[in-house]
Amino acid sequence: MLIGITLWELMLVLLCTAFLFTKCLHRGAVCKGIILSVLLVLAAIGGGQLSDLLVTGRYVDVLTLSNIYSYSDVGWKILLSSAFIVFVCLGLTLFVAITAKKGWYKIIGWQIIAYSLIFWCINPQGAIQSFCKTAYDTLNQSFYSPNAKMRELQQKMYAKDTIYDNDVDVSRIFDLRGKNVVVVFAEGFAAEFIEKFSHKEHKGLTPNLNKFLEEGVYFNDYFNHTASTFRGLRGQLTSSYQLRRGYSNTDVKNGLAQISGDELKKTLSGTLISVPHILKEHDYHSYFLSTHLNNYQLNMMLQTLEFDRVYGADDFQDTNNELTDQQLFATLSDLINNDKLKKPFFIGTYNLGTHFGQDSPDLKYGDGSNCILNAIRNFDDAFGKFWNSVKDRDDIVVVLTADHAVIPGNLYVATFGTDRSFPINQVPFVIWNRNFKHKVLDAKGRNSLDLAPTLLQAMGIKNAPNYFLGCSIFDTACPRPFEHIANVDDGFWETPSLRPLSPNNPQDAEIMKKVRDFYNLSEDRRYL
Repeated sequence: MLIGITLWELMLVLLCTAFLFTKCLHRGAVCKGIILSVLLVLAAIGGGQLSDLLVTGRYVDVLTLSNIYSYSDVGWKILLSSAFIVFVCLGLTLFVAITAKKGWYKIIGWQIIAYSLIFWCINPQGAIQSFCKTAYDTLNQSFYSPNAKMRELQQKMYAKDTIYDNDVDVSRIFDLRGKNVVVVFAEGFAAEFIEKFSHKEHKGLTPNLNKFLEEGVYFNDYFNHTASTFRGLRGQLTSSYQLRRGYSNTDVKNGLAQISGDELKKTLSGTLISVPHILKEHDYHSYFLSTHLNNYQLNMMLQTLEFDRVYGADDFQDTNNELTDQQLFATLSDLINNDKLKKPFFIGTYNLGTHFGQDSPDLKYGDGSNCILNAIRNFDDAFGKFWNSVKDRDDIVVVLTADHAVIPGNLYVATFGTDRSFPINQVPFVIWNRNFKHKVLDAKGRNSLDLAPTLLQAMGIKNAPNYFLGCSIFDTACPRPFEHIANVDDGFWETPSLRPLSPNNPQDAEIMKKVRDFYNLSEDRRYL
């Protein structure tokens, strides 16, 4: 339906072009230039919306628009096909404008202009109106400015000295005290990527992850609380929400990936209390291994979380390329097994190979025609090699989760048989040690705000100042206003039902306001 509406709007742009340039043949160049510019913008919007519909099944949203500067992460095939569609729309508009002088379009009357304006104004599902709303929301977020008084209020409201309130003996399930903990944040990874949970059969896709689940403690019905990577990593390591994303698609360009490293550090340092900060007070050494180069702002954001060291790709190779998944896990294995990290340690890592649009440069799945399956198969193989390298060690705990769930697209829907237009989904949360007994626990729809407090409780750390919004999954005494609320940009969903929250519902409006108020605490301080 949306594709049909978009094609009709593009046809209206062409009809308007034909009418206006037929009537403006004797107008000056400036007048015709202004008219053509407006029409080309409308054609580009329609083309962009059409290309996004064909790739993702939905119109361009705030997340897509704000991440347009990280275009290289989605893969060249998608970029080229999208660019082709936009150029075709622009080319057709130019063709109609140029050929108007031949008198081909004299039968088109002024009514087409009136009809087009009415259609664009009253059709909320239209491509152009949808884009205008998305652009407006993106601008609002880009110019968001925390309030000093509200920040102080949020500090008082959420500051506490304990991480969990009850004394459940987690060690009966798994005991992380004194262990070296490795947390793998798989990029854009839904639980259904693992063969065991897929709605469609993909034999041999994830043999290593299947076995990892069978030997570890697995939390079922566990969801991500936000997207995408900048929010997902920082949000889980501080148990928080934040509005600021990686990229801001405005002239301000104040996304975390667009400001300088020094500005980023001044912006985020000390705003929230992180897992590495707490662990440092308990004699742990904390590290992060990133797939990106050291000068990339994601690495600098991780540094503001007070890791003792953040490793980048250029610490291990001379090229300017990011680490592939195979290289990343081989490097992780080398750091751990060759005693290059001080003990006890906590190390997080993040891969890029399963990012939306990426294809595997190494292993392929089946005939290699499906880039999503290729990327998952390659990740499984790389992860499996790392896991095998630490299987005989009593001191190593491996945690597998995701930075956020998959950003949905048409290929994803066709591959896994699910229909979802937003990046909230069940994600893996598995904890493994060679001495742990396999167990499946029910997270009951809780989300990744609970990652930090759950791990810290299992590590035996109860008392520490924090602003955590989540609770340990084992802490039944903890109030849970946010554990079932996912937030991406202006979208809010309840888990596990995935019901969109509505501002017209008083209870929904209240929790949405609490999340937005918390932005004043988690966002940067340079505006205060």
